[in-house]
Amino acid sequence: MELNEKIRKYRKGIGLSQEQLASKIFVSRTLITKYESGSVFPTDENLEKLSVVFGISKTELLSDEEKYLIIEKSYLNSYKLWTILSISLILISILLLVFSVVPFYEYSSYDYSNVTPQNPTPVHVTGNVSILVATLTSHNPISIIYIILSIVCIIMCTLNFGNLESKTRKILNISSVIVFVVSLIIFVLSFGFMFSIIQSGDFHLNSRT
Repeated sequence: MELNEKIRKYRKGIGLSQEQLASKIFVSRTLITKYESGSVFPTDENLEKLSVVFGISKTELLSDEEKYLIIEKSYLNSYKLWTILSISLILISILLLVFSVVPFYEYSSYDYSNVTPQNPTPVHVTGNVSILVATLTSHNPISIIYIILSIVCIIMCTLNFGNLESKTRKILNISSVIVFVVSLIIFVLSFGFMFSIIQSGDFHLNSRT
């Protein structure tokens, strides 16, 4: 029998409502509801209070083996969640890397450097521009920064699949999320900077390829 089922069984066994049980252990009725639904696990202090109210030992309410299984289940659920998140971050980071080098705008401009009275017609220059090309052309390293951060994020998320200690894995997971968020912000800035370059006259926005 699961802990939440035991709490419900013992509460009903001594004829208490959820509100009455909550008042006896000094918590809200909502928390008792969560205990009995299994969505929240009682603290050690509240487990002790519940066992006193029910007139049983703490181990009867929750044995060491059951406690271990609950902790293990919680760890597995957390691991699955972070695994899904890591895969998502890797895929998005790869997409950002691809998006940074794929030309998706065609520019059109004129080169007046060779214009002379004998040759008054400027050279019409066209080509494709990507975020990386646009920013590097203007000697701005912003796109390089987010590319490096995206690669770092991919490496950190990949390391998450290795055999790591719980504390190390937690630090790595949090760090990878932070790096990803920063890289995403810089990517958006790079995208905006590319448009400012196009509109400044270095590139002339003509059409989308």
